[in-house]
Amino acid sequence: MKHSFLPKFLTDGSDFGYLIQYEFFKNFALSILGIFIPILIYSETQSLILPGIYLLIKALTGFLASYPVMKIINRYGFRSGLSASYIFLLAAVLMIYQLNIGLAVVSAVAVLYSIGVTFHTESRDLEFVNGTEKKERDLDAAHLNALPNIGRLFGPAIGGLVSAWAGFSAMLLTALAAVLISIVPARKIDIKTRKKELGLKSVLSRKNLGYSPVFLSRGAQAYASVAIFSLFTYIFIGGNFASGLVRSMDTLGFMVMAYFSGYIASKFSRFRIIAVGSFIAGLTYILRIAVNTPVEAFLVSILGGLAFKLYDIPLFSDFADRAEALEERSFYTAKKMFNSFGKVIISVVFIGIAISSGEREAFNAVFIFAALSTAVMTITQRYK
Repeated sequence: MKHSFLPKFLTDGSDFGYLIQYEFFKNFALSILGIFIPILIYSETQSLILPGIYLLIKALTGFLASYPVMKIINRYGFRSGLSASYIFLLAAVLMIYQLNIGLAVVSAVAVLYSIGVTFHTESRDLEFVNGTEKKERDLDAAHLNALPNIGRLFGPAIGGLVSAWAGFSAMLLTALAAVLISIVPARKIDIKTRKKELGLKSVLSRKNLGYSPVFLSRGAQAYASVAIFSLFTYIFIGGNFASGLVRSMDTLGFMVMAYFSGYIASKFSRFRIIAVGSFIAGLTYILRIAVNTPVEAFLVSILGGLAFKLYDIPLFSDFADRAEALEERSFYTAKKMFNSFGKVIISVVFIGIAISSGEREAFNAVFIFAALSTAVMTITQRYK
């Protein structure tokens, strides 16, 4: 009998296994694009305004596209949503690769990229709910948040190295290749559709709105810890490679915590884990204000990654449980909608402070806002 060192779900031909393989390559690509597109825009303009506008338009597009995108996924299937994401992501990469940076190009790239990510995120979330059982969901969430993050670990570091060595164009082509490779496992996932129509009223139900503060907080933190902190590192710390490596250190923290999450979940309640993780995450945002060297940036990134995944994995499972108990399509549409609106708020703060007070003050304001937002996750909710 042959024994494999790989987990069974990666070799048994299951949809969950194909989802993890797809996520690996997609994470590799998106981790490069997510941090280096704003850096590319800044490097061309030497101003925070256009990168801020890019982030704002991307967030607004996610907010507006979340419902119609879910309607399309509902009709044509979760796998079709994963496939549709390629159309928009490839167009965004090719556009910024071929054209000169300006307001029109930046706006178009933001819209295309955001729609592609919306198709990706909503389809992945639905596939996870439908491909896992509640009793094993914490462990499956750990797998989905650990193994594919190997791609996110190497993506920014490789992207930064390629960019420093061969330029932004070569870095964009590297991301493009990873996006294309991810098509292979995505096409092996069975098509799943829902016959029941999805109404906006169900998306904006009282229960979904009651959970919206958590979604808003997660959106604000997502921008603060990834795109904006990477831009901060590029400007004030050490350029392309350091920015990529900082993101990789963050992901290293993700992976370490993901592998311990099953043990932690067996010992403590979800609420306690989320409360402790969000408190430590809040402290790491405050620490970012004082970062002045690459070593400090690396250390705070690792700590931030550990804290984020400490609360994110039980929160990810809680999302899936609530979605299954309510109606998964409406729940995940609301999640994407309010998550994007949290990013809108942080983008407006970023642009406004940059104009009124300066670059460093804009970054500091974002980090303080993100730190305060972590408290929302425990003040407004109780987790089972």
